[in-house]
Amino acid sequence: MSFSDLQSKKMSSTIPFEQKAEVLLEVLSNIPNFVGETFVIKCNSIMLSDEILFNTFVYNVVLLKQLGINPIIVHDGEYEIDSVLKTLGMSSKFVNDIRLADEDTMKIIEMALCGSVNKKIVQHINSAGGSAIGLCGKDGNLIKAERITSTLRENSANNIEKILDMGFFGKPIEINPDILFFVEESDFIPVIAPIGYGKNGETYNIDADSVASIIAIAVSASKMIIFSDTNEEMNQIIGNKVSVSSLNISIEYGKIRGEKFIERLTAYSKMIEECAGVVHIVDSRIPNIMLDLFTEDNSSISIVGDLR
Repeated sequence: MSFSDLQSKKMSSTIPFEQKAEVLLEVLSNIPNFVGETFVIKCNSIMLSDEILFNTFVYNVVLLKQLGINPIIVHDGEYEIDSVLKTLGMSSKFVNDIRLADEDTMKIIEMALCGSVNKKIVQHINSAGGSAIGLCGKDGNLIKAERITSTLRENSANNIEKILDMGFFGKPIEINPDILFFVEESDFIPVIAPIGYGKNGETYNIDADSVASIIAIAVSASKMIIFSDTNEEMNQIIGNKVSVSSLNISIEYGKIRGEKFIERLTAYSKMIEECAGVVHIVDSRIPNIMLDLFTEDNSSISIVGDLR
């Protein structure tokens, strides 16, 4: 029985002590295999906005650190950004699921991500017995970024595409991991907001999955754990364990759809190929789902290298 099965059963009936002990012993016996290794964990707005999910996540992160694993947290904050913009009477425009950001909007995004969301995570980790430090890509020149463009088909009846400037939405192009290594030696848990700096001092909002991937590569992480918003995307991947080559074939033959989802999967594949690591996509709506990764029949979708 996996940890997620145990969670489901817990909602409907009392769990026998023997089953609890069996799962706990499996988790604790597998964790030592990863002592000293680094996990990059990308958490999402659904988990951050739910008190139960968020609290269990925080305690799981602290537990990993106490047991000798080095977690690095990368977060988004779309719900918080939406809330602040609404409070200020400002609206957002999206193109291809990307939020367009002018200079004024970018200031609000930076405030929400680096301020309220980042500090909330740091504060809760510290309150749970851990030691966390909040960072963004501008700290220690951590994440250098450049502006991206996107294409928009104006009419589905023709193939005419328009190239759009996405404002201050960028992609990470370079990582300076020195500050992360320093923090790791200091026994702190880094909590990173996906904000980067440009070559001329600009500030860019960056997709959190891309940030998690490039950081995982820079620190040679053994695992990248992605908290998913919805099963709709996860269900496009056939099976609980898939290789990078099989994933690429599914994308090529149109079995996996969604431009943004495919971009994220490409980032995950790059991390696997360069780090020889594993990417786990987990359902963020299940409490304690990270502990499930240490059970043999875990419910995550695991993307692995082709030689595994």
